[in-house]
Amino acid sequence: MSILIRRYNLLGRDRLTVSPNIIRTILMNKEKPLNATFPTRQLPPGTAMCRRWYATQAGQATLAAVQATVTRMTADVFGYYALETGVLAGKQNFLSESRIASHFSLGTVLGESVSAVGTPEHLPFDFTNLDLVVASHALDCTPQPHQVLREIERVLVPEGHCILIGFNPFSFRGLGQLRYWHRRKQMPCHTYSTFRVREWLNVLGFEVLETVSVGFCPAFGGEQLFQHTRWLDALGDKFKLSVGNVMIIHAQKKVSNMTPLLPSRKAVQVLRPGIVVNRGAGRVSRKEPNNVK
Repeated sequence: MSILIRRYNLLGRDRLTVSPNIIRTILMNKEKPLNATFPTRQLPPGTAMCRRWYATQAGQATLAAVQATVTRMTADVFGYYALETGVLAGKQNFLSESRIASHFSLGTVLGESVSAVGTPEHLPFDFTNLDLVVASHALDCTPQPHQVLREIERVLVPEGHCILIGFNPFSFRGLGQLRYWHRRKQMPCHTYSTFRVREWLNVLGFEVLETVSVGFCPAFGGEQLFQHTRWLDALGDKFKLSVGNVMIIHAQKKVSNMTPLLPSRKAVQVLRPGIVVNRGAGRVSRKEPNNVK
């Protein structure tokens, strides 16, 4: 059974019919011939590592906190189209209670319950067509984090919203990355601080509205250690600590409007009503000597 997906950059009459099992793209990008990946059933190393972490008890508790935070952030976000991309696209529906009419999910592995297969580095959407983008660990699991942010900025409408979900390097989860200290190129996931991501967003013209850190329990040690450290979640939520395993950044795309600059003072009128103008005032006359006859 096929589904109908409306083209964003065309009128409502033009529709694209695709199959949910072999769907590859939603739109044809004018800038590139096709922004989509070919079918693959193998999970990338970064995606597999993130999903294994979320499969732990600490990861499940953190995922529930992320779901509640994203639901609260998107409660007042309105629009027509929303996109979920990244590691958790197709596995967790963050926009289940969103007021936006149409939701789409962009995954990287064929066969998963996603609307399209592609990469966050090359989103198969035209310019300024999406009202909301939720990217889960899209910056962590890519060698081109700047390209991911540029693509999000490109597809968002003016005043559109973006929610970034990523691992926090200053947390128990970040301490686990120390084993790659001498071989950073082999790291399946790269973590970036909130300060650095905010700088990147400011360069692209985003305004950061809110930053939240969730999940304060360690994921190592098994069930017994997790049950003995549950008080860390209550402590972190109460005092709004920034050392949670996962950070959530809510930003809005700002577009500056051109305002004409008026003169600082009023120009003085040279000619005023009631003044007689001497037409010959600017005329040059030649005077001849008196002795010339």
